[in-house]
Amino acid sequence: MSQNSDDANKPLPRKSRENALTWAKRYTSTMAHFAEVKVGNTYGPFTDFEDCVGQSDEVAEDGRYTLTYTVYADLPREEHIAAVRKLRAALKEHGVDVSSYEERPHTHQVILDGYHEKENFSLIADTAKPPNTLRLSVSTPCFLPPGAKQQKF
Repeated sequence: MSQNSDDANKPLPRKSRENALTWAKRYTSTMAHFAEVKVGNTYGPFTDFEDCVGQSDEVAEDGRYTLTYTVYADLPREEHIAAVRKLRAALKEHGVDVSSYEERPHTHQVILDGYHEKENFSLIADTAKPPNTLRLSVSTPCFLPPGAKQQKF
């Protein structure tokens, strides 16, 4: 996820990688609860910390990062649409803007993309491979670790 700001030197929110990961685990667990699915350990979870990339493709050396955390539920494909419908309804009540939503009834697939404007994170819930796999994923904004001096551009 890129840093979205007109000011490349705007102070970044601060959070340790450990705290970001704890939050992501809690949020994906909440997503699973809303969808009424059980997250399994057959695939994942996957933790992906990446360097933040600026609007001009700059990469700072101050430790700033984003996190994408992904979990999977083993769920019959015929139940994916119903599960994500429940999740979508709950997310709307909790400040998430569902920016994209598509159901494919003939193949029992669903795709939901969302964004929480106030907390600046994005999420995905969709049918994934292998068959009978529902993916739940969150991505954080760019964070600067506590105590790090923010590099200027």
